[in-house]
Order: sequence, then C-alpha cells, then structure tokens
Amino acid sequence: MIHLIRYAKPLTPENIGLVELDFDADAERYGVIDRRNMSMLWVGPVPATNPARIIVPIEYTTSNNLLVMIFDDAGDPRYNMVGNDMVQAKLVDARTVTTNP
Repeated sequence: MIHLIRYAKPLTPENIGLVELDFDADAERYGVIDRRNMSMLWVGPVPATNPARIIVPIEYTTSNNLLVMIFDDAGDPRYNMVGNDMVQAKLVDARTVTTNP
C-alpha cells in the first residue's frame, strides 16, 4: 500500500533566535552559554564556513543573556580563550534561515 503525504509550507513566520559568530584563523572550538545559570547551549568545533550560525530559543532575542567563548587549544599560551558577554540573538524566521552543516 502506498501512502502519500502532503506537506504545506507554513504561511505564518516561525520565530527563533539566531547567533552569528565570525571566527579568526586560530579559533578551534567555541561555546555559547546562558550567563544566568551557566547552562551550555552549544559547544563544538569551528565550522569550515564563516560565520557560524547557531539557533537558540526565542527568549534570547529579547534579552542579552548569552556568553560566547572562542578557544584556541594549540595556540600561544597568551591566547587561550576570548569571550564576549551580554550577547543578544537576532530574531529570524525559521523557515528562511540556514545554519552551518
């Protein structure tokens, strides 16, 4: 028996938060943390394409409660980690945004 599934693209926007991060050549991994409770939202290696795009919950589009950290594991000890505090996500439509593979 063959089942056909119809899919209708939603007409209303599906709002989400988006954080775009541009890395320098020495960055090897990065993390995004909620600064209120120190919970990790994202951690991973730097993608081959710049900038990295990370989807976060919509609550971060109205507050600046994100902490972004970039790590250089193999670099000079004078540059181990760089961070940016009080980051706010952009409000985007989930139907149209593309993220890194």
